Amino acid sequence: MRRLVLLANAFPFGTWETFLETELEYMDSFDAVEVMSLSVRADQRLRRRSLPYASMRAHPIAFRSRVFYLLASIRVLPDVNLYKELRHLRRTGRLSAARVVTLFVFLSRAHHEARVCRRLLRQAGARDDEIVFYSYRFNYQPYLAWLLRRHFPRSVSVARAHRADLYEELAPTEYLPLREHTVTHLGKIYCIADHGRNYLVSRFPWAGDRTVVARLGTTDHGTASQWPSRSPLRVVSCSTITPVKRLELLLEALAGSRHPVEWEHFGEGPLRNSLEHRARSLLPPHVSLRLHGFVSNTQLVKSYVAQARHVLVNVSSSEGVPVSIMEAMSTGIPVIATDVGGTGEIVLDGVNGILLPADPSPEQVRQAVERIATMDDGDYTRLRQAARRTWQERCDARHLYTTFAAELTGLSHR
Repeated sequence: MRRLVLLANAFPFGTWETFLETELEYMDSFDAVEVMSLSVRADQRLRRRSLPYASMRAHPIAFRSRVFYLLASIRVLPDVNLYKELRHLRRTGRLSAARVVTLFVFLSRAHHEARVCRRLLRQAGARDDEIVFYSYRFNYQPYLAWLLRRHFPRSVSVARAHRADLYEELAPTEYLPLREHTVTHLGKIYCIADHGRNYLVSRFPWAGDRTVVARLGTTDHGTASQWPSRSPLRVVSCSTITPVKRLELLLEALAGSRHPVEWEHFGEGPLRNSLEHRARSLLPPHVSLRLHGFVSNTQLVKSYVAQARHVLVNVSSSEGVPVSIMEAMSTGIPVIATDVGGTGEIVLDGVNGILLPADPSPEQVRQAVERIATMDDGDYTRLRQAARRTWQERCDARHLYTTFAAELTGLSHR
């Protein structure tokens, strides 16, 4: 039997990893798909999304606190990789108390969840199956997969690499444990952007042949049939409301706009109350903000089609390749975005939107927004057409995920 074992953060419980919903629709070539829903919190259990095929099963593994993993660290003391990594940190001058704690939590979490996953797979009768262990994140999950592989001889392991799980400087202690071990023991590493692949290969050039680009994609829901007047300009943003997304920067930019603007934001986050409070004090009467909260990807794109927006703005300080941008482009919405991560691989300045510097000023963001608001109708129509064309060429899930699923299925035959 060919079996895919997907190691995912909580998915399909809660609202995380929304893009897996689309990807899994193309994984029907496996005889069985076991979704190991890692670290599911109590509130996430209240919401369970459906899986597309009867052959797919979700196995929730309960979230445990950082304290639990630290106390359980005694179980990782026999792991020789613990001592190799400590020596590596000391040799490279990176040894610190915070990084040692990070390493122990990493290993403890991997060992604990590997034991649970191993039991679940044995109950499913997977001992002699051809298994592809697929880590959707490039953090501790590939190490978990490596621990599992020792018990399932006919298996391979692969991983996707996104943003926070790839760029080590973005980690709280600028440290992602056991990077060399992770890269060494994966059959394939699928980066979601050229920028990410280049970053990884620059650090581990000997793994270049196993490090490839496999982009994320979105589903086609069509384009808006008509575009209303750009006065007011209908601006949309879609992200978590967290510091890295820099919505305060967009707020400051729109606060200085001379053009009428209706700004809508889709997404939740810890800075929501702060953003609402500042919007009430900063935005002039001709600029409004409406916060929609969390909306599923399908609902969001259908909303774009049913009620046209003029431009999507993304001013993040760090990205992989934003799926929110792909979704907007699929419906013909041009994009204003910062040139970070792989964003510049799909946002082409002057072609399908405006590419800002990585760290723009509020004035630069405001000027870009007003440029969209005041440009000639013909130029604006060309931006919309190019946005849709870019999505068709680079972001269409049908092509991207069909190809990716075929590759994963092929790995199970090796």
